Amino acid sequence: MSDIQKTAIVTGANRGIGLSIAQHLAAEGFRVAACVRSSSDDLSQLIQDGKGTHEIFTMDMADDASIKEGARQMLKWTGAPAGLVNCAGMASGSLFSMTRMEDLRALYQVNLFGPLMLAQYVAKTMMRTKSGSIVNISSTAGVLADSGTLGYGGSKASLIHASRVMANELGAFGIRVNAVAPSVVETDMAGLMDDKARAKLDDRSALSGRIMPEDVAGLVGFLLSPASSKISGQVIRIDRGMPF
Repeated sequence: MSDIQKTAIVTGANRGIGLSIAQHLAAEGFRVAACVRSSSDDLSQLIQDGKGTHEIFTMDMADDASIKEGARQMLKWTGAPAGLVNCAGMASGSLFSMTRMEDLRALYQVNLFGPLMLAQYVAKTMMRTKSGSIVNISSTAGVLADSGTLGYGGSKASLIHASRVMANELGAFGIRVNAVAPSVVETDMAGLMDDKARAKLDDRSALSGRIMPEDVAGLVGFLLSPASSKISGQVIRIDRGMPF
């Protein structure tokens, strides 16, 4: 296996932000291990264009057994990767009084517990080389306290805190951990958001325009590159300049 230090693991790489990150990293010379529940035409095209450079691994963040087996197979292929991008996520919105605990548990499994479990497996391999960069994709919903975001925002807030703790604990092994917290990104998931809620976010933003998946991918690429070698424990927002 050649150049294992240029291998990146990306979860949720079949569409949206995850796909854009996988495409960006591939263009930057990374070998990409795409972890998905199922592939997509665009991801399959990326794999085909890579001519054996990239690989797809089946992994369901809602299932611990799937994460364990997927990680075993993937890490056998990657060796000690240069980067892990936890992008797989699940959207949800409901008022506190209407939120069912079973739905909350399912949401936290996908948005928090699953990514942390995978990060544990990957970090152990990074420790051997005393290097690596982990990027957890969070959300500004984890910083704001808007109505209807109890579950989603809570899970993303927990991921932000986890990222800071991970950075503190893993720094001794040369592993950097950062969180990226975008506001609404133009993906299929954004289409599920209430128009009034989107308008409220627009009113808060200093800059006009829309946040595209490529905007997030570019920042992730930087955080996996040597140019960010002294950056860890940070929560970097892509929110068009919200004053909070």
